[in-house]
Amino acid sequence: MKRKQIDRNTTEPGSSGGSDPRRWKMLWVIVTAQLLIVLDANIVNIALPSAQAALGMSDGDRQWVVTAYSLTFGGFLLLGGRVADLHGRKKAFVAGLVGFALASALAGLAQDPLLLLAGRAAQGLTGAFFAPAGLAMLTTSFTDTSERAKAFGVFGAAVGTGGVAGMIFGGVLTEYASWRWCLLINVPIVAILLVAAVRVLRDSRSSGPIRYDLPGALTATLGIGALIYAVSQAEARGWTHPVSLGFGLAGMALLVLFVWIEHRSPQPMMPLRVVAHRVRGNGHVINFMAGGALYAAYLFLTYYLQSVKHYSALQAGLAFVPMAVGILIGALGIGRLPARVTPRTILIGGLAVGALGMAGLATIDPHSGFAVLLIAQLVVGTGVGAALTTIVSITLQDVLPEDSGIASALTNATQQIGGAVGISLLNVLALSVTSTATDPHSAPALTSGYAAAFLTGAGLLAASALIAWFVPRPSTTPR
Repeated sequence: MKRKQIDRNTTEPGSSGGSDPRRWKMLWVIVTAQLLIVLDANIVNIALPSAQAALGMSDGDRQWVVTAYSLTFGGFLLLGGRVADLHGRKKAFVAGLVGFALASALAGLAQDPLLLLAGRAAQGLTGAFFAPAGLAMLTTSFTDTSERAKAFGVFGAAVGTGGVAGMIFGGVLTEYASWRWCLLINVPIVAILLVAAVRVLRDSRSSGPIRYDLPGALTATLGIGALIYAVSQAEARGWTHPVSLGFGLAGMALLVLFVWIEHRSPQPMMPLRVVAHRVRGNGHVINFMAGGALYAAYLFLTYYLQSVKHYSALQAGLAFVPMAVGILIGALGIGRLPARVTPRTILIGGLAVGALGMAGLATIDPHSGFAVLLIAQLVVGTGVGAALTTIVSITLQDVLPEDSGIASALTNATQQIGGAVGISLLNVLALSVTSTATDPHSAPALTSGYAAAFLTGAGLLAASALIAWFVPRPSTTPR
């Protein structure tokens, strides 16, 4: 009989169980770190033209500034989550932050494209270790259901607004300082975070022997990495290109092999019980689809504002403020709802409202006023903010304490991969619609492509709401 692992927590005097007296301070440290992860995935988007000109990058190399980050972050998330479970979540969190600061400095001070790409890849790699560690500590520290709802609301607000904040800060820093500060700004922020993390975070890890499932770690990392690479290549070369198709098939084959290995391993890197749970399994599917719709909306709204409305980088960043406000309302508002409003109801309602707002974005034309974008963004943000916060709670529902790191990593991974796939698929759709116009580069043609992408995003959110309808009532309400 296999010995059941028990999660070992280092508690403070006077604390009981997982209710650490410093848990609210811990929350802000973890949330700020998570904000860095999401922000850095987007902050370079607006700064990219300046960086390309300064370093003499080719158009082909330019996309790797974004892809190198997402590839290593998504590829190493499961390994990072397991390392946190085995060696200690606080240790993984602090070590990841130190590495992230060093990687940011390397990228920000880069004098050639190779160093910039290496720094971005290192940012993703180190982020893959502290992101799941932080969410795992959040999960194990808030044991009261009402407090957990508030904590997840704040966490969800950070995740949802991080992409918007990245574009806003990217525009401000690029216009008034330098593209390098979009990366170097992480160094002083991490320095402050490290002081707070050492003082207030409580360490925890799984007890028992430290054993690594090397076959599982290799197949998971290579499989997710190959899949993300295939999606990034499909956006540039098309889905039927041999590189896209080859890496896509290889990635799926490796992930199938990973599941088989985990089923047979006595010490699996990702115990299948984490995803076999019906509530959590449906939550990950919804997370994948909703992430694809939201990330694509950020991209195509940016294209519309800059290519059709001719906004500057700063104006385009500030134009996303209504989306951020909506996400804050939705994410923080669910903690104030009556207890009788179940997570399933919030999820269905939030996704439906998000789909309605996304459909509103699909009504744009080259002459649309900002009022249309303002209202649609507020509606999308409010709905998706409430939904994504609830999804995080659902995907960690009833997770055993010793699995909290790997479960947190999987939550991050499904949203990251969903975003990459959604952007690629909807970009192909937008280009196919645009290419049918007499002048594919005209404002009406471009707008019709973006509108088609928004409408498809609305369909993804509506389909997610339908899936949420069949999510069973959790055994323990994650509020």
